[in-house]
Amino acid sequence: MLRCALLCLALLTAAHAQTAAPGFPLGLDYSEWAPFPTAIQADGSGAAYILSPCTGGSCVTKLSADGKTILWQYSLGFAAGQIAVDAGGDVYVVPASPVSASPEISPVFVEKLNVDGSGVAWKTQIGTMESPAGRSPIALAIDATGRALVASNGPLNSSLYVGPYVVRLSAAGAVEATLLGLPGAPAAIAADPTGSQIVVAAPAATATGAYTFARLAPDGVTWVNIAVPKTVYGLGGLAVAPDGDAVILGDSYLDRIDPAGAVVFSIRIGFAEAPGGLALDAAGNAYVTAFYGGFLYPLKNSLAACGSTLLGVFAPDGSILQTTYLPGDATLPLVAVAADFAVFMLDVNVTDASFAPTQTGPFPKDKAIVAALLHLSPNANAQVFPLACIGNAATFIIGPVAPGEIVTLFGSGLGPQQGVQTQASLESPFPTQAGGVEVTFDGKPAPLLWVQDSQINAVVPWSVAGPTTEVCAAYDTVNTNCLTRPVAAVSPGVFTVDGFTAAALNQDGTVNSAANPAPAGSMVSIFATGLGPINPPQADGTLVGLPLPVNVFPVGLQWLEATCVGEGVILPPFCPTQSDTPAYAGPAPYLIAGASQINFNANDALSAPASLGLYLTVQTLSGGMSSNAFGIAVASQ
Repeated sequence: MLRCALLCLALLTAAHAQTAAPGFPLGLDYSEWAPFPTAIQADGSGAAYILSPCTGGSCVTKLSADGKTILWQYSLGFAAGQIAVDAGGDVYVVPASPVSASPEISPVFVEKLNVDGSGVAWKTQIGTMESPAGRSPIALAIDATGRALVASNGPLNSSLYVGPYVVRLSAAGAVEATLLGLPGAPAAIAADPTGSQIVVAAPAATATGAYTFARLAPDGVTWVNIAVPKTVYGLGGLAVAPDGDAVILGDSYLDRIDPAGAVVFSIRIGFAEAPGGLALDAAGNAYVTAFYGGFLYPLKNSLAACGSTLLGVFAPDGSILQTTYLPGDATLPLVAVAADFAVFMLDVNVTDASFAPTQTGPFPKDKAIVAALLHLSPNANAQVFPLACIGNAATFIIGPVAPGEIVTLFGSGLGPQQGVQTQASLESPFPTQAGGVEVTFDGKPAPLLWVQDSQINAVVPWSVAGPTTEVCAAYDTVNTNCLTRPVAAVSPGVFTVDGFTAAALNQDGTVNSAANPAPAGSMVSIFATGLGPINPPQADGTLVGLPLPVNVFPVGLQWLEATCVGEGVILPPFCPTQSDTPAYAGPAPYLIAGASQINFNANDALSAPASLGLYLTVQTLSGGMSSNAFGIAVASQ
C-alpha cells in the first residue's frame, strides 16, 4: 500500500498553513513583582484586585491601573478560596474548603467588602460542611447586578437537605433562591452578566480527576448536562459569555458550547503543565494563559521567544485574535480582563533569570516564591517580535530540529499578507525563495512549502549537523531576528487534523474519520516528519520517487496499556507498553524528502486506550525518541 493521494500533499502544506484572524496587537505597559496570588480580578476602572495569603489567612489588595499604588489592602481573617469583583469595584469572597481532618462544623458563607476596603459590608452564611468527606470547594460567581451565586456541598441552613446546591444572594446579601439537584459536588460556577445562564463544573463520578458540566435550564429548577467534546481533567477555567455560551478551559482543550448544547468550537491548546487561567472580555473573547503552550499558534506579536508563558485570545467563533509569548517562564499564569480590554497577568514561580520588571514596587520581591504582575493593553504600535517560534510542522510542538524535518516558523511580518503555496515536481524541487521570503539554517537556504505574514513552512536542510543551528528569515531582503535551536538526529511528529486525530488514509484510499472508520484488520496510512536520514540521501527540496529510499533509523509503533489510564496523569516509565512493527515506515512516495508514510494494522488502534492513542518510536544510535500521541477511527469488530 505504497501510495499517496493528492490529499497527502495538502496535509503537509495547506492543512498546516494557518492565518491569524484580524485582531489587535497587545503591548506590554509594565511589569513588576507581585505577592504570591490565589486569584486576580479587575473592575471597570482598570484597577486590579489580588487575593493572596497573609498573616491570619488571606488578604485582598486593590492596585491602581498603572500598578504603582496600593489603593487599599484588607486582611480577611480567614483563608479565602475565591474572589469575585463587579464592574463597580464591589468585592466578594468565600472561604476555602477546609483541609483539616477534624470533625468540626465549617461554615459556608459569602462576604462582601466595603468598596473602599474599610471592612465588611455584609456576611451571609448559607450552609455548613460537617465532615471532611462532605467538604468540597466553595465556588463563587457574580452577575452584573451584584447578585452572588455560591455553590457548595453539605447541609443548608434552612433545611435538612444535604447535597450539592447553589444559593443566589441579592446585592444586599439576602437569599433570593436556592437551587438543588446538581449532578455532583460543585468545583466551579459561572454566570452570564444577567445571571440567567448558570453553569457549574463538578468532579465526574465515573472518572477520577475528570469533570462534568451542567447548565441550569430555563425553568430555573432542572440541571442539564453539557456534553463537551473531550474529557476535561485539569480544569483551568469556567466562564459564561454575554451570549450565554459556556467556555471551558481544560487540560488540553478550549471548548465553547452554546445554550442549546451545540459545540461552537473545540480547540486543541496543549499544555506542557496544568492549564493556566481563563477570562472573558465584554465582547465574549476568551483569554487563555498557560506555561509553555506546547503548541504553536499564529502570532500577532510576541514579547518573548516561544516556549515561555503563553497568552492567547480566541474570538467567539474560535478564530485567533492574539497570541503572544511573555517573559517570565511562569508555572501558574493567572489572568483578568478590565472593561477597557486591558489584561492583567500574574505569573507565579517566575524562573527566567533574564526577566527584569520594568518598574519596581509597590510589592517587594519574594525571595522564596517569585511572582510577577504584567499589564498589557491594545496598542496599534505594540512591539513586534518578527521571528518568535519554530516547531515541528506536524505537531506545532517546540523542540529540537532534525535534518529533513518539516518545520513551521511563526512570527509577524515574515512574508506577504496573502499566503503563497509553492510547487514541485520530480524534475524541479521546492524553491528556497518564494514571495520575497528566504529562510536559512546556518546560512544554508531551506526549501519553502508555504510563506505568509505570520507563518512559514520550510524543511530543515539535510546538511544541518548541530549541536545547535541558527535559524534566520528575510522578507524582501529585510532580515528578521534569528533563533538558535538545538539539533537532534530525529524529532518525530505525526500529522493530525486536530492535535490528536491523525491525518490518515484508509486502505481504500479514503480519508479516515469517525464517519469513515477503517475496517478492523485493514491497513491504515499516517504521515510524519522528523524521522531522520534516509538512504540513499536525497537533495534538499526534492520529491521522493521510485525506487523508494529507506529510513536509516528503525521506526516502531507503541502504545500504553489501559492500566495507565486514570486521574488524567500518564507516567510512561511506570506503565507497561505494547508495540508493533509497521508494515511500512519510510519516505512517502511523491512527497518531499523528509515526509514519511507509516502503514500499520488498524487493530493496533483497537488495542490502545482511546484517550491515550498510539505513538511512533524512532531508535537512533544514541537512544529512542517518541512522537506525539495520535488516534485513528476504527470500526467496531
